[in-house]
Formats: sequence, structure tokens, C-alpha cells
Amino acid sequence: PWPDFDGFERARYPLELRRTAARQWLRRAREEYGSVHEFSLLLGALTRIGAPTEWTGMLARLITDEARHVELCRNMACALVGDEEVAGMEWTPPTPPFPAPPENERVLAWAADVVLCTCCIGETVSVPLYESLATVTTDSVARSVVDQIRRDELLHSRFGWDALEWLLPRLKEDERAWLEARLAWRLGGFERSCSAGMDLKDLIGKEVVVSPPEEDAPPNLGHQTARVYATVFYATLEHDILPRFEALGFDAMGAWQARAQKMPAPLT
Repeated sequence: PWPDFDGFERARYPLELRRTAARQWLRRAREEYGSVHEFSLLLGALTRIGAPTEWTGMLARLITDEARHVELCRNMACALVGDEEVAGMEWTPPTPPFPAPPENERVLAWAADVVLCTCCIGETVSVPLYESLATVTTDSVARSVVDQIRRDELLHSRFGWDALEWLLPRLKEDERAWLEARLAWRLGGFERSCSAGMDLKDLIGKEVVVSPPEEDAPPNLGHQTARVYATVFYATLEHDILPRFEALGFDAMGAWQARAQKMPAPLT
């Protein structure tokens, strides 16, 4: 059921706490809005090359999921601080992290890069991030939003890994080499955007425990600290994402070590 946004009790929480959470919810809304754009481009490209209908059907459902996520996150931000304040916050149009699909046979390699970036890394990182939010969020309305999105992100991640496995054998040798180089570049980009400004060396040997709040703990409206965001990102890379790429035949650790490389030239 749709969360009861009208039932959110603003008076229970300090304004600054609500503003902190609202900014995080609006950022999530922008990210989900970008996913609508990215998956729409991918759906068009896969339909044009005659991909199996089960892939295009799943992608269509992913697009509607992401559109719903935009509504959920933005409505939560509005519930926290009001429509007028949210309207004054930064909202930039989505720009996909890849060029438009090519009109030639290179579209399969393009699609593999999109899936690798958007689903295999992006959606996979989202799963434990939303799980951490589900653990600490104390307000029932915010928790309802977290739970709805969390369930979808797991399915989106699975779609990405299955789709990449289907695409890889269909790539030419030079396309596979190009995709390996793209992986290194993608990892560097995700580190910059997901590490919350924290350097990996500052996290080594420092345990972060995400546990249900104690009864007298401060309220949580679906927000996390920078340290938790960064720790979840690096831990997910180490224990989930890089091993999955290795299982698909990528030199994932080599890509991680080379992550500061410049963007590979486009395929011609």
C-alpha cells in the first residue's frame, strides 16, 4: 500500500533533523529519476536489436518501478519539510552516464556497459544501502518508503547480472576488451559518487555497526551518516560486486586497481 504521507507528524521532529532527511530523500529522488532515463534508453536499444521479449518485458517493469521510486522519495521529502521548501532545493535534470545508443552493431557492447554500470554496480550497491536504512529508520512512514524501494532494488540487481551474462558471449573480442576498460573507469566514478567524500584509507580497521536503534535513541527519518554510506559501498564492492565480475571472466581486481584511468575512447 502507498505510504500514508498525510499521516506523517512533522511536529514530532526538530526542523533541522527533517531538513537533513529531506535533502537525502530528494537526492534519492533525483537518482531514481535518472534511472528512469537510463532504463528507457536501454529498453529502446534492446527492442531495436530484437532482444528476447523477457528482457524487454523486465526492463519495462523496471522503468515503472523507478518512476514510482521518484514519487515515493519526493513525496517523503515533501512530507518532511513541505512542498514549498522542497521546490527550492536543487533539482537537476538527469543526464545518463553514457552516450546515446549507436545505430550500428556496436549497440550490444553499449548495452553491456549500461547494464554493468546501472544495474550490476548501481542497483547492487543500493540493496545494502536500503537495508541499512531499513535497520535504523524509526518513523513508520519513512520506513514504509524504504521497504518498498528496498524490495525492488534486489530484483533490479538480479536483472542486471542475468542480462550481463546473456550479453557477454555476444560481444566481439575488441568489445569485450573495451568493456573491461569501461569497468575500471566505472569503478572510479562510483567511488567518487558513493564514498560520501571519505577516503578508503580512513575506513580501514574501523568497524561500522548498523543495528536497530535502542529505545531511547534519537529518531531517524530515513537518513544515514557519510561513514555508513562509504563503508557499505566499499564492503559491497569487496564481498559482492568484484567477486561477481570475476565469476563472469573480468579481471575485476585489476579494474579496481586501475580505477583512476581516463574514460576509454568510444568504440568505432
